[in-house]
Amino acid sequence: MIVGLTGFGILLIIAVVAALIVWEIGRQIAPIGEDTPGKLAPYACGEDIPAESIRMNVENFFIYAVYFMIFDVLGFVMVTTLARPANVLLPVVYAGTSLVSILMLAVRWK
Repeated sequence: MIVGLTGFGILLIIAVVAALIVWEIGRQIAPIGEDTPGKLAPYACGEDIPAESIRMNVENFFIYAVYFMIFDVLGFVMVTTLARPANVLLPVVYAGTSLVSILMLAVRWK
């Protein structure tokens, strides 16, 4: 068991050393920019917008996230259960449940 971990440790050390070497080379050859007033501005356009007036609308993101999760789980259930004909009822029931939940979301968000 220690033999397998020893090889992993050596590879880990080599990878970290290689990453540090590449990082140091990049740091040495990277151009250093000067600080200008535009660079230090809070936004690229230079407008000062108070933080209280910024509101993010996460409802649209939530809808897409829920749809993705429904279809992802539906695809996983279909792939893992359709290979065995004994479990044909499970993907059919889950697909029907998914369809009902998608219709409920579509009606609610319109």
